[in-house]
Amino acid sequence: MSDTQPDQPEPSSTDLPMEAVEEVLREQYGLSGQVFPIEGRQNPYFLIDNGHMRYLLKIAPADAPLEEIEAEHALMRHILREPDGPHVPEPVATKDGADTIVLPLGGEDRRIRLLTFIEGTSPPADEKLSEQAVAGFGSIAATLARNLEGFEHPVLDREPENDLRKAGPQTVSLLSTVTDQEIRDVIAKAMVTMLRRIQPLAPDLRTAAAHQSLDADAVVGDLADGSWLPTGVTDFTGISRGWLVAGLANTCAYLLSNQEGDPFALLPAIRAYHDIHPLTSVEFEALWPLVVARTGLLAAKAENRRAQLPDDRQAQEEAEKRRMLLDRATEISPALMFAAILDGAGLTKPLPDIGRLLPGIDPDSIRLVDLSVTSPLLYGGNWTDPENDWKLLARIAWETGRGSTRYGEYRLSKTTDDPQREPENFSLHIDACVPAGTAAVAPFAGTLRSTGPRLVFTGRDLTLHIEGLDCIAAEDTELEAGDPLGQVAGAENSVGGLRLRFCRDPDLVPPLFCVADKAGTWSKLCPSPSALLGFDADAPAPKHRGQPVRGWKEYLFDAAGRTRFDLAENAPLIGHGHPQIAVAAYRQLLVLDAALSGPSEAEQLLTQRLRELAPEGLEAVLVLPGYREALDHALKLARSHTGKNDIVHLNGPLPEMAGDAAILGTGSIQDATAALEDGGKAGLLISGFPDSVDSLSEAIDALARNEGLLIAEETRTGWGRLGHHAWGFEARNLSPDIVIAGLSGGTIGVLFTRENIAAESEALPRINPVACATAAAILDVCEEEALRENARLVGDHLRSAFEELATRSPAIRSIRGMGLCLVLEFADDEAASAIHDGLAQRSIFTTWHGHAELLIAPPLCFSRESADLLVARLETLLSES
Repeated sequence: MSDTQPDQPEPSSTDLPMEAVEEVLREQYGLSGQVFPIEGRQNPYFLIDNGHMRYLLKIAPADAPLEEIEAEHALMRHILREPDGPHVPEPVATKDGADTIVLPLGGEDRRIRLLTFIEGTSPPADEKLSEQAVAGFGSIAATLARNLEGFEHPVLDREPENDLRKAGPQTVSLLSTVTDQEIRDVIAKAMVTMLRRIQPLAPDLRTAAAHQSLDADAVVGDLADGSWLPTGVTDFTGISRGWLVAGLANTCAYLLSNQEGDPFALLPAIRAYHDIHPLTSVEFEALWPLVVARTGLLAAKAENRRAQLPDDRQAQEEAEKRRMLLDRATEISPALMFAAILDGAGLTKPLPDIGRLLPGIDPDSIRLVDLSVTSPLLYGGNWTDPENDWKLLARIAWETGRGSTRYGEYRLSKTTDDPQREPENFSLHIDACVPAGTAAVAPFAGTLRSTGPRLVFTGRDLTLHIEGLDCIAAEDTELEAGDPLGQVAGAENSVGGLRLRFCRDPDLVPPLFCVADKAGTWSKLCPSPSALLGFDADAPAPKHRGQPVRGWKEYLFDAAGRTRFDLAENAPLIGHGHPQIAVAAYRQLLVLDAALSGPSEAEQLLTQRLRELAPEGLEAVLVLPGYREALDHALKLARSHTGKNDIVHLNGPLPEMAGDAAILGTGSIQDATAALEDGGKAGLLISGFPDSVDSLSEAIDALARNEGLLIAEETRTGWGRLGHHAWGFEARNLSPDIVIAGLSGGTIGVLFTRENIAAESEALPRINPVACATAAAILDVCEEEALRENARLVGDHLRSAFEELATRSPAIRSIRGMGLCLVLEFADDEAASAIHDGLAQRSIFTTWHGHAELLIAPPLCFSRESADLLVARLETLLSES
């Protein structure tokens, strides 16, 4: 029984006088200190605190089995001699050197012993252990088993209460009193199924000393960073000789209960155990069946108790809990759990010898199709066509009639529109195109279990599932490797399609795909069928799997096909991955990719296109090789035109400037007005989403009185992003003298200004023709796909949804903006930062510049469905906070 101290010691229920206990300590051990009785024990226990150390005084009847006490002391001392052992109590000898003494106490003879007290607490009741704590149980179990390797004592030969070698007979005995036939059948079936798996493995399971009952009652721990972690062992009654892996299985059964039946939550404990005290492959295979057997045994015990105490509510609740745990444990395929355990331990079970399925096909003639997230064959959203993967495979196979997809590939075609939905896109199969009529043979010895549309061929350690094969043998036919199996279905002189997949579990129909987080597990259960084709048809593991590698509209995809929303202000204006942009860049690269002596044709076409979009009164268009260059040039134009020095900047952040432009940043409109009244200012630069024209009127008047220029920075608010207006200054009813707007991801900088101001411009640098061609394509897409209208419609819908949400969430102070440039103002910087981070954790990227405002600026192609999903995620975050 665990020797832990209650938080608040209670008055003793024994009749032992405290003075007698103090006298024993003084006379027999030479100790003194405060004495606290510990309640809840069958025999009197006392906690002794002398200010330097704490001890536990145990008092038992004089006729208590001495050999049990001596064995416990021997175990403690053996573990204490090990340098890496867990914390355990240490027996304290009397002044005469005795481990125990018998004294008259409280009117009868008592056996007394003293142990050092192990500091710590039991695991928190009714709380799930952290992953670190789960691993801690595995570490302690493994360390104990390793420490006990050199320990020999008759106590090890005692029969443990939790001996899983006798789980079957114990279950039968316990169920004999259970009258509910349905429950009996469920438990009995689970036990029989697991014992059938364990029985052939039993001769190879190691027998060794281990703790067979390492659970919450046997350990103590400490809080570390707010999480309880096991550190010591206080109960040794479960240590005995038995199957080594059974000790870990019993601990895992306790952890399964703590983790509410989640089998995969046990993996940290198993991995930690194996790192310290390696298990054999047979022990790994037996582990999960033993865990289920222990879970079934506990369910039988609970049902037995409920049968004996039918009116006991606690007994009923315990039985229902144990039944739920058994149901969850039996839902998962043992083979899948074995694969998960191997994956968690970093191990792989070797495959048997596998011959070629299609010996008449030269492996070197088979071409592979790339369907991964970064495939150049995927463009323009063609992967959203359900038949696209087959179409691309057929195209690849067209020349030779032989092609194949790749195993272990994260398919972009299987991704989702919802960033919080994990896509099942890791391919566990291969699709192959080969000439119809191609002969197929058995790749290993086995039995045909099914010959329907999906042929199932089971060998000793592996089952093959084939679709697209006309089988020539009957069901239950046993074949040797190389025996005829059938031929590829299809009309003569056509190309047939095969779907191939392996599974180590003969009773499981393997899935075609799995989620990324379970790829390691499923790939061990359903290994690659590449060997059937005679060459490596496995996709390489992607590097930097968590980083975005592809974009499409408002979506970003990482190398594993997980989706993110790109709603930050740096997202491309028309969205990611538009095929027209790629075509424009490609065509330009074919003819000219660098400007020579004068403006390229691409630059001239872009300039003409921009003149068509120029704001009224700003006929001059200047194109520069980058946004920062355009900003710097605009400021130089303003100084040249006015003969003054500084520019007053209002609203929003600006990037680092090139050149030596002088910028006077201001914190408010009042500050800007005061600076402009001070004179000597070349102009007022306004960026970010608009303040109302009324609030700007005094600053504008001050600017006019000092003959300065009004400069509007429109990268964020221009190009139709506001929906209702082409430019942000139009929403303010302003008339700027210069407009700056970055285009094509900032690779193009555009200035719109009056002719007389542009006349003072110096010679401009040449622009990269490819950048000009792609910028012009962006403008074309905006017009052809009516993206400004989309920004108006979706933006209005999104703002209305935000406003409705704000009525229910006081955290949102206000909403500014229009179209697809919306600002959510929160109570403070901390609240805005928390929402920004919370959305990012849900794979939704927004912009936060360190103020109480969150900017939502998705591409102009942003869909209404994505807008609704954004609002739903934001609502969830606000409710949680």
